[in-house]
Amino acid sequence: MHYRFLRNNPVVFGADARFPIRYDYPKEFDNTELEEAKYDEQVEQFGMEMLYSFSIV
Repeated sequence: MHYRFLRNNPVVFGADARFPIRYDYPKEFDNTELEEAKYDEQVEQFGMEMLYSFSIV
């Protein structure tokens, strides 16, 4: 499974708060045997950061 949607950063006008979550896009692993594992790692990290962000609002 590929997680290319992660590089899209939507702008939500009128939001009460913004929490920038920066991450390294694992593009360097595209078309390698590590691609899926590296994207999975990034999705897990992103999910944990989102969980943390929502826990403090």
